[in-house]
Amino acid sequence: MTLDIQAIDNRKTGTVWFFRFKKFDSQKYLITSDAWKFHFLTHDDFRLFSVWDVSELASYSELVKKGFIQDEHYIHKMSCSVALKNHFVWMGPALHMIVITLRCNHKCRYCHAAVAPMTAKEFDMSKETAKKVVDTIMYTNAPSFTIEFQWWEALVNYPVVQYVVEYAKDRAQHLSKQITFSLVSNLTLMTEDKLKWLLDNWVDICTSLDWDEVSHNNSRTWFDGNSFEKVTYWMKRVDEEKQKRWMWKVWALLTATKETLPKYKKIIDVYRSLGLDGIFLRWLNPYGFAAADLQTLAYESDDWIRFYKESLDYIIEINASGEFFREQITSVYLQKIFNEYDPAFMDIRNPSGIAIGWVAYNYDGKVYASDESRMLGRMGIDDFLMTDMLDSGEDTYKAMMQSDITKIAVQSSTLDGLPGYNDHVYKPYLWVDIIHNFKMTGSLYAPMEKDEKMKLQIAILDTIFEKLQDPKIEKIFMSWIGR
Repeated sequence: MTLDIQAIDNRKTGTVWFFRFKKFDSQKYLITSDAWKFHFLTHDDFRLFSVWDVSELASYSELVKKGFIQDEHYIHKMSCSVALKNHFVWMGPALHMIVITLRCNHKCRYCHAAVAPMTAKEFDMSKETAKKVVDTIMYTNAPSFTIEFQWWEALVNYPVVQYVVEYAKDRAQHLSKQITFSLVSNLTLMTEDKLKWLLDNWVDICTSLDWDEVSHNNSRTWFDGNSFEKVTYWMKRVDEEKQKRWMWKVWALLTATKETLPKYKKIIDVYRSLGLDGIFLRWLNPYGFAAADLQTLAYESDDWIRFYKESLDYIIEINASGEFFREQITSVYLQKIFNEYDPAFMDIRNPSGIAIGWVAYNYDGKVYASDESRMLGRMGIDDFLMTDMLDSGEDTYKAMMQSDITKIAVQSSTLDGLPGYNDHVYKPYLWVDIIHNFKMTGSLYAPMEKDEKMKLQIAILDTIFEKLQDPKIEKIFMSWIGR
């Protein structure tokens, strides 16, 4: 068969704009665009669409609205949409993680941080270093930002937490910057006085909860008592006090290990029994103590994917019965798919939030490109150290942003230039974890087929788009993102 050149010349090839696609199932193709829009087409409609013969498509108007077919408003509409979705690229770091101490009163089996014992006070951040950190943070051009006190355990060095909050609030007020605070804690050192002060100063509080009492205490060993009993008591107290102040409900993070994967229903039910309205199904990361015990703790990607799918099905059942309860990582992807703005979840960005979205300030004044980068530093791998704290905040901030690490992080995590990633139908929603790839393969540029985090993301997105075919589940999903 020969090509009909005249027919091709007569075709309006400018009608259909750039799109990515994949055969989703036996009935449909999925198409996506750089404006993060998506649409499902039947096989017949996809054949017509792919050769620009679109006038008879039943979904013509919807394809125009989503920007897959050009009209007279196309350039303005799409440029605005792409700009909104990528609004974060002009801003400096908006999440500043301060490791206020390396000391911790727990010895968690999967600890990513490789904590120091409680007697090792030399691993506490001093007020002098804390002041330099805050002065550095204030140079970010992000109009609003968060200071997060990372665990290992922040309340061990509580006076410096208070100092940072008070000093940062004062500096932010003078500079007309919007600032929020977050504390990640195991809650075993919490007191009523601390709780009141933290919430009165609008410091949000997050913790960890690993299933039931036996499993939690086994994974998160506290030598001074019952960790599960303590954390659940304070979770309830935190929630009671937050509700009085019209603050968000308390959040807890789950770190799934090999032994907990089959127990997904019981895990979710424990979270529900404590009044939580969601769960974050995190996968295990190969840093700190977890790296030394991966054989016991870790699982294959397919095992976690099965855990995720079964958990999501159960959570959907819960919502169908009338109870609001969401899975948080699913909610993040739903926001990327449906909302006009990127949800500003630092991991799931293109380019990644590493160095330009979030940074980690170590107790000793070393500034790392991310918290995972700092974890590698704790393991003796300082490849992602951007700078040490300098004499002035301005000098430190310039050193951070102009460092080779920052430039390499942006280059290696921008999907548009990465083979395989750029061509994938889910490219608008994906991210690449260069620190994980570096740890597992020795290279920032891991081939896509060896990128385990990418395999997990694709499985999540496949599951989400499959569920969206059901109007009842779509309604549940929309409730998770306030639509």
